[in-house]
Amino acid sequence: MSEIIKPEDKGGETISLLDLDGDYFPPDLQPDVIRDLMKFNFRPDDVIICSYPKTGCHWIWEITRMLLSDCTELDPTEKELCMMEWQSQDTLDPLPSPRVLNTHVLTRQMNPKLLNVRSKIVFMLRNAKDTAVSFYHHHLKLPEYEYKGSWADYLDLFLTGKVDYGSVFDYMRDWERFIEHHPDFPLIVMTYEDLKEDPVREIDRLSQFLNKRQDRDFLQKVADACSFKRMRDRKGHNWLTNGGETIFYRKGEVGDWKNWFTVAQNEHFDKVAQVKMASSCFRLKETIDL
Repeated sequence: MSEIIKPEDKGGETISLLDLDGDYFPPDLQPDVIRDLMKFNFRPDDVIICSYPKTGCHWIWEITRMLLSDCTELDPTEKELCMMEWQSQDTLDPLPSPRVLNTHVLTRQMNPKLLNVRSKIVFMLRNAKDTAVSFYHHHLKLPEYEYKGSWADYLDLFLTGKVDYGSVFDYMRDWERFIEHHPDFPLIVMTYEDLKEDPVREIDRLSQFLNKRQDRDFLQKVADACSFKRMRDRKGHNWLTNGGETIFYRKGEVGDWKNWFTVAQNEHFDKVAQVKMASSCFRLKETIDL
């Protein structure tokens, strides 16, 4: 069953979501495309960027494209054109190998044959508080969500998973179980914070995972080409609000959540996260020491 639902925040403002069999997605996605993920045609040389929304997917997708192509001068294609729940298989099947795909869905929503095909997965993590702030602005800017609420009223929507792709904590635990149950699967975990701290080091780590060992000069060129400012200048115009503001390149900072959370909100967030992420091995940097 699929329908558009409109959960209310604490202030009575609503957000439009696609409810597909109990899972939430952006309201403009096509249910048939999402359901077809269960029979998606993976290839052994696919690289799949898997991340919760607003955790650096655009950034790591661009880095991966440059590493695989041995080139930093690429066309300004947006990752949505290679997004598994946005594009039909008729669109993605003709793409030349190696494809750099991306998705925000849970492991159970993908074709289980992935385990046999063994496409490489790049799993991206980010501090959940920064993710919440970034997702709030995303929902405000994109008109299809029809959301106009305040940050204070929005936070509980995020914490209870009443946003597209559900709870960030459920998402992380879902992928953590996948990693635990399939320790030999070709998967690398990257974090937004580590990439900001030392981009060349982290890009080198990703390059080795992709079997594309590069010298430091090239790694530095990739880091420079994929800096927040360069990405925004090169691709920010592809997605604009009606007022001309870029949607996907807002700040790109670590720790911006401190400018938004009150003390009470921070304490409440930590209590929810402690319960949801108890015994987790994933790090919520500056949030909880797990």
